[in-house]
Amino acid sequence: MRFPLYRAAIFAAALALTGCASLPRERGYADTQDLIKARRSVAPPESFDGVTPETPSAPISAEEAVRLAFFNNPRIREEYARLGLGRAELEDARRINNPSFGYLNLSPRDGSGSQITRGLSLGLTDLLLLPARQRFAAGDLDRLQKSVVGALLELAAEVETAWYASVSAEQIATMRDLVAQAAESSAELAQRFLDAGNISRLQYAQEAAASAMARIDAVRAAAEATRARSRLAGLIGLPSSAEWRTETQLPAPLTGSVDAKALVPLALENRLDLAAARQAVALREDALGVTRRWRWLGGVEIGGEREAEIDGSVLRGPSLALELPIFNQGQGAVARAQAELLQARAELDALLLGVQNDAALGIEAVSAMADIAERYRRELVPQREAIVAESQKEVNFMLIGVFQLLLAKQEEYDAYQEYLQAVRDYWITRADLRRAVGGRLPDDDAAREPAIGVDAVLPVQSMDMDMGGMQGMDHSAHGAMKPKSPADPHAGHRMNMQPTPAEQDTPAAHDHQKDTPAAHDHNGDTP
Repeated sequence: MRFPLYRAAIFAAALALTGCASLPRERGYADTQDLIKARRSVAPPESFDGVTPETPSAPISAEEAVRLAFFNNPRIREEYARLGLGRAELEDARRINNPSFGYLNLSPRDGSGSQITRGLSLGLTDLLLLPARQRFAAGDLDRLQKSVVGALLELAAEVETAWYASVSAEQIATMRDLVAQAAESSAELAQRFLDAGNISRLQYAQEAAASAMARIDAVRAAAEATRARSRLAGLIGLPSSAEWRTETQLPAPLTGSVDAKALVPLALENRLDLAAARQAVALREDALGVTRRWRWLGGVEIGGEREAEIDGSVLRGPSLALELPIFNQGQGAVARAQAELLQARAELDALLLGVQNDAALGIEAVSAMADIAERYRRELVPQREAIVAESQKEVNFMLIGVFQLLLAKQEEYDAYQEYLQAVRDYWITRADLRRAVGGRLPDDDAAREPAIGVDAVLPVQSMDMDMGGMQGMDHSAHGAMKPKSPADPHAGHRMNMQPTPAEQDTPAAHDHQKDTPAAHDHNGDTP
């Protein structure tokens, strides 16, 4: 006797099993790479098998630092592991539960025989809900891909920020070290002048204190550079003690402003976390519809049984197990789906508002940082240089003391450092704006000029020193001060503004002597 229902169950199970081929190997990974390449020039590899951290020999640029992070940073593998979990969920969702096999052996006490029952059953509910489960899992994997790409772009922004901070810290440390070298050379020379009786102990103490403060600033700047390098090393997956180096100079801020009207819509289109939130809302809406549609359907199993009786007869027939919706009609499942949809919509609304505000704020911040850096370059730094030059002249004429000149020079060095920090803050703000937009900025490919370098902080040209009697010194290329003419025993304490004996016979020299306090030759001694 044939049982069509039993055979139909077996056929349905075989059909479901044969139609569940494995996912393609590139599913999830290739799409993730495409999304990253559309927003960055580099992307992580599809597989990390055999990938070992490499130590580049050339100076590392900001883009190269991002590439190293994509290959070496352990967080990349963590995010790819999330993709692997999403793929596993989709693999499970594409398959129904395995059929159940039951076996029953009943014997009377006298042992005269046994009744053996064999059964095979298949969950019909899984089969009916298979298309919906596949759709949900595939959509969730797509959402997870966008989330992973967003996390990787976040890492790229962190790497850029750390790179700008490291390069800036190295520049500041180099500048402060050169300033300390110059101050130490000046203090050594002041000691010789003190021993010769050409300056007072107060003047020497002022110069020695300035030297000590300059070295303290240099040590502090070196420690900050080490800390910034360690931060960058951790992000690019390299030891900070390895033989790698970054570029030595930051680019100058870009000219021109970013168009807010064009950038905010670009952010709404490019932000992958926003796209993932929209997709989450769509999935929750679909899930609510499916839950309502199948709320009355409980567990349903179909199958067949074969029973061998004690007398040797065999019984065969279909089986059906149906859950009756008497006490539970899916009210909790529907309420849960409604709450999840409400939560997803709230998260989308909050993220949508945040993206708009972040993009608008980022544009204003970039514009402000560019203006601050430009004002340092064109106004404050030149004015500080002019103040030092004019203060030097007044010290030469004994109109002000050495302490005022030392203070002016300290303010000049501080202005240089603040300029470098302003340039750093500009590029960090641009990295934050790129993160807020979710991709490249319209002017990312614009030509870039280098910012003011450390060599401009300590000019090569001679700059007279003070100390009352220390006017005859200039800066070497590294800022070390030395007498202009070692052969001249008075080179260290002759007024710079005083004409030489050969010049004193000229009419111009006599006119100059009449009009300047330096015409009274103290030979640099303290009056």
